[in-house]
This record gives sequence, C-alpha cells and structure tokens, in this order.
Amino acid sequence: MRATIRLALLALAFAFATRALGWWAVPIVGAAWTVLAHGSLRAPWQAALAAALGWAGIFVFAALTSPLGELARRVAGIFGQPAAAIYAVTLLFGALLAWGGAGVAVAIPRKSSGNGN
Repeated sequence: MRATIRLALLALAFAFATRALGWWAVPIVGAAWTVLAHGSLRAPWQAALAAALGWAGIFVFAALTSPLGELARRVAGIFGQPAAAIYAVTLLFGALLAWGGAGVAVAIPRKSSGNGN
C-alpha cells in the first residue's frame, strides 16, 4: 500500500512539475526521486512509470477541459496513425525523460563518508 501511495505522489509531482515548468522538468524530478530513493536501481523504473501516469493525468484533465481528442486525431492523421498512437508516444516520451534523469542520478558516484575522500 505504501508503494502505491508513493507512486501516486510521485506521479502528481511529475504532473505538477510538467504543468509549471514544462517537459524539461521531468528528468529533474526523476533525478530528485533517485536521490530520495538513495540511488536504488529500481528508482529509474519507478520514475518512468510515475511520469507516464502523471502525464496520463494531464491528458485526462485536458480531455475534460479542451478538445484534446480532436487535436490527437488531426496530428495522428498527419502521420497516418491512429490517435491512440499519439497518446502512447507522448506517454513514452515522458517515461523516457524520467527514466533518463533518474538513470543519470543512479550513475553519479557517491562519495564515501568513512574513508576521507
């Protein structure tokens, strides 16, 4: 249960950061999550899932307040794809941004506190 709540809160953080600062905030939130998770190797995957969920929440909000479906159909028509493909690619983009930011944070070497470095 705690993991589900943590994932939901992280998804909200991704959604609010994206709305406030734009897509470039997603890797920053992913990296921050990894630091808070103490460099866990699962953190990038958790960040990717939460970012996709957060962006899906943005889609739901936009669908309720604007003609998002029509926009998706028109953009998809340009590429000869179904509208669902536009949604999927967008969610994948958000997930990859978060995964990348979190992955960089995992890869950054940590200083040991016990050996005087």
